[in-house]
Amino acid sequence: MTDKPTRLQKYSAPALEKGLDILELLSLQAGGALSHAEIAKGIGRSKNEIFRMMVVLEERGYIERGADDDFKLSAKVGALSASVNDEVKMRGIAQPFLSRLSEETGLTNHLWVIVGDAMRVALSSGAEGSYSLKLNEGEKGELFMTSAGACFLSALETSSDQMRLLHSLGEYVPDNEFSAFWQDIEDCRQQGFSAKPSRQAYGILEISAPVRIGSSTDVIGAVTVPIIGARHQDNEISKVTDRLLDVVGALNARLSLLASAGFTKMGAQG
Repeated sequence: MTDKPTRLQKYSAPALEKGLDILELLSLQAGGALSHAEIAKGIGRSKNEIFRMMVVLEERGYIERGADDDFKLSAKVGALSASVNDEVKMRGIAQPFLSRLSEETGLTNHLWVIVGDAMRVALSSGAEGSYSLKLNEGEKGELFMTSAGACFLSALETSSDQMRLLHSLGEYVPDNEFSAFWQDIEDCRQQGFSAKPSRQAYGILEISAPVRIGSSTDVIGAVTVPIIGARHQDNEISKVTDRLLDVVGALNARLSLLASAGFTKMGAQG
């Protein structure tokens, strides 16, 4: 007597199974990457069998191709299961505010957060301007001598605490060099924003404002607007700063309203 097929056996989906096999195999690589041939061998298939599935997964952003034509999982896969992750929540909350800021200034902007061992771009908002600068999401940045870094460090009361945060992120700054940055941190604390030349690109002025939950002194992010050198007129800088402060203030108020619903202080420095 033949056993009755189970529900899973009756409703098999070979293409989906191949896709899941690929994702599961790559998830075991601990950040490493595999070639097309290695993936095929790892899941017991031929290269031809998985070719179309690889193309679809790459086009949909679930896997990424490296310079050597090897593959690894993308950040999108983690985001799918991160419904309770504060960075994912914050991206969703901040998106309309950053879009509004781009529309009002005609400039790109991005949201920095501190996650794990680095300050990273959590969200970027593009602009229609021909000469605007946009950073890729996930790109790392330094706190020392940056306007975004001044925002995060301004939440800490003492220079010792500020130096400890820098050290925790792998930035070992001599005391004599840090003293030159200390005034920028204090200025940010007093005026609510920081403006400094970019350390990543020549001729760019970056204006940043700290993201907080309401009136809290903890800083959970920093929104930065880069302005290209030819546009460094004082009146434009003032206008951009005013719009930045207005939008970030509205974002902070929104975060305060949502705090009671379970939004935690991801990346808070204080």
